[in-house]
Amino acid sequence: MSAITKLDFSDRTVEEAARELVRAERINGAVYINLPMLYPDGSFVTVRVDKGAYGFRVSDAGFAYREVEDIAGARSFRRIANRVAEANDVVVGERILYVGTGIENLERAICDVAATAWTIVHSVAEKAFDEDELGLSDELSTRLKRVFGDERVEDGVELVGASTTSWPVTALVKTDGAQVVFQAVSENANSINRASTAFRDLSTLGHRAPKLVAYVRSKKALGSKLALLTPARIVEEAQPNEFLERAAA
Repeated sequence: MSAITKLDFSDRTVEEAARELVRAERINGAVYINLPMLYPDGSFVTVRVDKGAYGFRVSDAGFAYREVEDIAGARSFRRIANRVAEANDVVVGERILYVGTGIENLERAICDVAATAWTIVHSVAEKAFDEDELGLSDELSTRLKRVFGDERVEDGVELVGASTTSWPVTALVKTDGAQVVFQAVSENANSINRASTAFRDLSTLGHRAPKLVAYVRSKKALGSKLALLTPARIVEEAQPNEFLERAAA
């Protein structure tokens, strides 16, 4: 029998782990705080705290603006930011989010600015990636009808899995004696997780299970997340139509 490793669950270990979740660094008189919240690119949500004559100014230092600019262009920032920030009493500047506060509400201000910045960036990212999936879906449907014929391709179908959950899929192709599900999958985590869950549920239907195909822009771009699309076959956008035929065979 192998030895059982004793876990170190001391207060010191927990405190060290907690300190790693939030980091603060003083730069040119301001304090930058990294919080345990991630933007879509994997960077931490960061707030800046400046001391003033009448209290503190807590801002996101323009990081949310730069994230949005990279995802969807600068014009998207103000439109989304105004709606989100108003609910949290956060001020929207030209390229920055900020709050003025006294010492008694400093913690609340840090949380409000961080949460607002995170929500703005993720709202823009979700919309951008949803639009990307829709574009990929339209492209896939057009290709499938060209390859298999209009009469064999049904768009926007919902199939019931073994869990009795109804799953919307991009298209269902009916071949000789078989049904093949084609699902467009973008690089967005929600798109991948939704497809992954649907594939696993549909694959457990026994003899009624359809063949499963994921249509992606790039395997390389998905990286390790590609494994989540098992048990579906994968076809890349740049591959010729014969790959669609092979996947359905």
